Amino acid sequence: MLSNTSTYPKARRVLNNYKRYVVSQSKRNLSMGRMVRGERKSYKASSKLHKSIKGYITGKMNRSISGKFTGGSNMPGLTFEMANYGKFVDEGVHGSKSSYIANKDSKNRFQGKKSVPLGPIRKWCKKKGISTKLAFVIGKSIYEKGIKASHFFTKPLEKRDKTFKRAYHNAVADDIARNFANKIQRKLLKSKTVKRTI
Repeated sequence: MLSNTSTYPKARRVLNNYKRYVVSQSKRNLSMGRMVRGERKSYKASSKLHKSIKGYITGKMNRSISGKFTGGSNMPGLTFEMANYGKFVDEGVHGSKSSYIANKDSKNRFQGKKSVPLGPIRKWCKKKGISTKLAFVIGKSIYEKGIKASHFFTKPLEKRDKTFKRAYHNAVADDIARNFANKIQRKLLKSKTVKRTI
């Protein structure tokens, strides 16, 4: 009986290409920013979020005693990660009093306190050359109006989603078919050599 022991090389290439595209475009979107009063403003106040965007191809592969990959039933998948606050920059946050239209799909909302944490705002003020005395006013404004969604990550993720899924499924099917074809070919060659020696 034949079993699938593919390491899914073609599927891993498809995942790797999609991963590189999403990560590079997300970083580019963060750096490019948005238009504010006719000027382009970057979302990137520091490089922390920019550096934290990563993608990992997952899927445990079985190894033989000699250390060679023998495949397995776990198909490779793709996981993205970034700094926790990246979710709020991407999806946006509804304010306590109003919200941006871009935030309509966001589940994030300011609740409870009357302001956002002031520590990060003070750091931002110092970087921008603004008096840290304004941190409370800025924090209260952010709390009431919310944070506008940038979709820096969502846009590249969804842009090639359909073509990626189609390519991935085709690649998995090809990898499995190639794996079985190679096994059948090996069995046929083995049976031919056995017959000749008898």
